[in-house]
Amino acid sequence: QVSGLGAFVASSCGQYGTLVLMPTIRMFGVLMLAWWHVQGAGQAPNLALFLLLDEFTKVMNFAVAKPVRESLWRGLSAEARYDAKPIVDTLANRWGGGSAAFLTSAIGHIMATTSVGKVTEDGTKTLFGFPPVLILCSIAAVWWAVVSVDLGGIRMRIDAELKKQQ
Repeated sequence: QVSGLGAFVASSCGQYGTLVLMPTIRMFGVLMLAWWHVQGAGQAPNLALFLLLDEFTKVMNFAVAKPVRESLWRGLSAEARYDAKPIVDTLANRWGGGSAAFLTSAIGHIMATTSVGKVTEDGTKTLFGFPPVLILCSIAAVWWAVVSVDLGGIRMRIDAELKKQQ
């Protein structure tokens, strides 16, 4: 934020494009992990790749995505924002963590009780040749991108309506 990079990216991409930027970066990170999995013959990536992806997404989140998400509340009264924002933030964060844990557990149980996927001699589970968590991450990133596109479209319609009223 100090460098102005976040403001530059947000102004270049606009609110709609910036909302889609974070899930796109996540999808790129998941694709890098999948590439590593294929190139490394199933070996886990080294810590440096995880740290690189994690730091890059944190920087993008705090410098670019967070200010744009905050601007989605623009146009609401202070009272409505004060009432709704904590509820939405809490529900989204808890739902995200809870659903990820549930889906990971559910995939493990499904793979254990059916013949879906493979379990290697060392107990590693694969689904379509990839770890199940990697597949869940890619599904979540695509879903996040779709939701972001929809939110951007809703915000654009709200802004157009507000301009008509002025």
